[in-house]
Amino acid sequence: MNSSRRKTLATLALAFLHSNFAISNDESPLNINLQFKTLGGKQFWTDIRVQGDWRIQRNHYTNHCRVLDGKNVRRAWGSYDQCQERFDTLVQDGTIRPYKQKIIVLLHGVIRTKNSLEPLGKYLRDRQAADVISWSYASTRQTISQHAEKFNELISHFPKDAEIQLVGHSMGNIIVRRFLKTHTDQRIKRMVMLAPPNQGSSFGRAVNDNILFESIWGISGQELANGFDDLELQLATPDFEFGILAGVMTSNLVRNPLLDGPNDLVVTVEESKLVGARDFRTVNSTHTRIMNQHETLQYVHRFLKSGYFESEPTRTPLK
Repeated sequence: MNSSRRKTLATLALAFLHSNFAISNDESPLNINLQFKTLGGKQFWTDIRVQGDWRIQRNHYTNHCRVLDGKNVRRAWGSYDQCQERFDTLVQDGTIRPYKQKIIVLLHGVIRTKNSLEPLGKYLRDRQAADVISWSYASTRQTISQHAEKFNELISHFPKDAEIQLVGHSMGNIIVRRFLKTHTDQRIKRMVMLAPPNQGSSFGRAVNDNILFESIWGISGQELANGFDDLELQLATPDFEFGILAGVMTSNLVRNPLLDGPNDLVVTVEESKLVGARDFRTVNSTHTRIMNQHETLQYVHRFLKSGYFESEPTRTPLK
C-alpha cells in the first residue's frame, strides 16, 4: 500500500471516529458504555482531572472525554461536562477517595508515558503521606504552551488548601516553566527537575532536520531544538524551591558525538542548569533512565521533604 493511500485511509478513519464521538454533547444522555480495559492513554490522551486512582482524559483528535478507573477500565465516556458529572457522583458516593493534604505531581518527558515514572511514584508513595499523581499527556501532539494549559486544568481540581510538589523529567520541567510564565499558584512549594533541557537541546538542534526526529519528537520536541530561542522568552524560573539532577554517563563505552562536555546522551550538564536552583547534583545515568536510579529516588524524596539532596551544609545552589 503506497503512502498516499495510507494517508487517505487514516484520514477517513479519523473522520469516522470524530463523527461518531461528535454526537456526544452536553445536552445528550451519557453514552452507553461497555466497560473494557484500555491502555490508559499514550500519545492521544491527556489527563484533565485525576483523583485517587481515577482520571478523566480528553482525546487529542476527537476532543471527547472518558472516565478511567485505577485499572484503566473505561467507566464512562462522552462530553467534558458529562464525564465531570459522572466523576463528581463517584466522588460523592465514596467510590473515589478525597485528596490528601499533600499532592505530588510527576510529569514525564516527550514521547514517554506516565509509566516511565511509576518506579519513582511507588518509591514516593511508600515514604510520603501524599497523593502521588503521574500525569499523562499527549506529549508529541501539541505545543508546550498547550501542554502548560492542560497542566493548569489538572491542578485546578486540587483543593485550594493543598500543598503541591512537582517532579519533572526532561520536557516535563519545561512545561512547568511555561505554566509559571502566565500562572501563579501559591500552593506549589517545591520541585525536583530530572535532566531538564533548561537551555534547550543541542542534540535536538543537531538532528532537527531529520524526518525521523520530527515524526517521533513531534511539535513540542522541535520547540526544544531549533525553536528554543522563541520558547525561552515564554519560560519563567520557579519562585518556589527547586533542585536539579543532571545525568552524566561516566562510561567511555557509550558516547554521543553530537554533544560536547558531560552529558546523559541527550542533554548536557550545562544545558540542565538554571540560575536559582536551591541544590544541584549529577547522577551517573542516561537521560532515559535517570528517574529509575536508586540515587535519584533518594535525592528526590529528600529534597521534597527537606529542600536539599544530601544535607543543608552540602547544598550546591546555582547562582
